[in-house]
Amino acid sequence: MTQFAEVCPGCQSHDLTQHHVVPNQPVILNYRFATADAAKNIARADVTLTQCRHCGLIFNKSFDSSLVPYDSQYENSQCHSPAFLDYLRQNSQRLVASLDLTGRRILEVGCGKGFFLEMICNEAGGSGTGYDTTYEGPSRLEEPSIDFHACYVTASDVTEPYDLILCRHVIEHVPEVGTFLEELCAISVAAGNARIILETPSFEWIQEQGSFWDVFYEHCNYFGLACLKSLCERAGLEVLSQQTVFGSQYQIIEARPKQKVSAPEFNGIQPSADLLAYSAAAESAKNHLLLRLDQAGARKGWGIWGAGGKGVALVNQLNYSPPFFVIDSNPAKQGCVIPGSSVPIVSPEHPAIMELKVILAANPNYFSEIKLSLATLGYRNAVLSA
Repeated sequence: MTQFAEVCPGCQSHDLTQHHVVPNQPVILNYRFATADAAKNIARADVTLTQCRHCGLIFNKSFDSSLVPYDSQYENSQCHSPAFLDYLRQNSQRLVASLDLTGRRILEVGCGKGFFLEMICNEAGGSGTGYDTTYEGPSRLEEPSIDFHACYVTASDVTEPYDLILCRHVIEHVPEVGTFLEELCAISVAAGNARIILETPSFEWIQEQGSFWDVFYEHCNYFGLACLKSLCERAGLEVLSQQTVFGSQYQIIEARPKQKVSAPEFNGIQPSADLLAYSAAAESAKNHLLLRLDQAGARKGWGIWGAGGKGVALVNQLNYSPPFFVIDSNPAKQGCVIPGSSVPIVSPEHPAIMELKVILAANPNYFSEIKLSLATLGYRNAVLSA
């Protein structure tokens, strides 16, 4: 029997809302499986979302971190999308200019495959250190100068000063997120009170879109803007700025350790996101998407563009005829199989794509570039945005 957490992992409150359940989902979405048997036979579990009335955190009460492997087979890079690359470049340039990072040292907590850390160190002409259990590659780059460690990092590992701590798309994966934010504050202190940049999805966007395909097992936490700010402050951080980016899908916080050791008592907040409102919006969005697929002729053959979390969630959560393919421009995913299914991942140049009646873009931010790519390849059938 699944053991539900009865306390908020952000603020330790017991004042929780009712559940929103997404039943029987694959526990890993960004893992590479070479065969349909391996992909279909992965563990499944319910996503049991609840919201803390005290801090506003939305989290999976039934999350079991032991089910989710974060090793070198984990692959969630979006860097083969021109739109996402452009976003990363703009973000890198903005950070280097606004924080005066030229020639500085940067530490990234959860660097993935190291792409963004390499980009920003190149932009700054500086050096860096990256930590991530999914990292695969050389332990050191000479140009730019970066050391990589395929492990987790704590404050005790930081013995040199840094000018910036990056933590991008990590906190949504961490079950004890309140404790993790405290550790992130301690890492900053150990690095010489370095600025911290936190980036994570914004639940306001998910709620507004009814984006049911943005809720999946790997993400055990979902943050509204007010929630994330309050949890950072509770962890001993002073929030210097907060903004939404990437078409409001993501939020970024800039913070630093508070100068005063003692913090005021945390008395709760008025949440800026609401789980029950999301639940109603998600049901409506799913019904509307099913209708659009039918009207476009998807039952005669359809596909999804995007083999990341959104695409995998669409395959597993839509009660519909499975797509023939999922298309992805990331070579590391091509030839693999979508977790929880027997649906293959193919490249955009795969000839059978031309036979599909409908292609669904999993992320609306990529819709224009996907439509243009398909038109260039000669595809003339329906292209929809989720």
